[in-house]
Amino acid sequence: MKKPTGGPVEFARRDVAEIAIGACVMAFPVATAQEVWDLGEQLGVLRVLLLALASVLVLGAMVFLLHHGPETPSDPGVFLRRVLGTYGLTFVIAALLLFAVDHLDLFGHPWVAIKRTVLVAFPACFAATAVDGLGG
Repeated sequence: MKKPTGGPVEFARRDVAEIAIGACVMAFPVATAQEVWDLGEQLGVLRVLLLALASVLVLGAMVFLLHHGPETPSDPGVFLRRVLGTYGLTFVIAALLLFAVDHLDLFGHPWVAIKRTVLVAFPACFAATAVDGLGG
């Protein structure tokens, strides 16, 4: 995340570690909540897709504010990679935690598994970005 003088914000290994730690901090308590398990079964696919879209949009705003400040990103590709990379890593961590607590039935009920993962990733991606922003 270090910003070289006059260059774009980089996405380094340390950032990946900070994102993973932040995601775990929030994803674990959410993944073990009965409400998430129930909502994963009850919510329609459209509503879950809207939650995923909201996650990415708010995450983009957070990344912009934490890593770019008032300036426009000099390389939109780096900005986009950071946003999608953060959400992707958080999504994988959420899925692994759901798998660990035996609530990720990808083969029996794949849509329920994906919906639960999106629900867990929703708050976890914000915590991941906050921890990454604190990493300096």
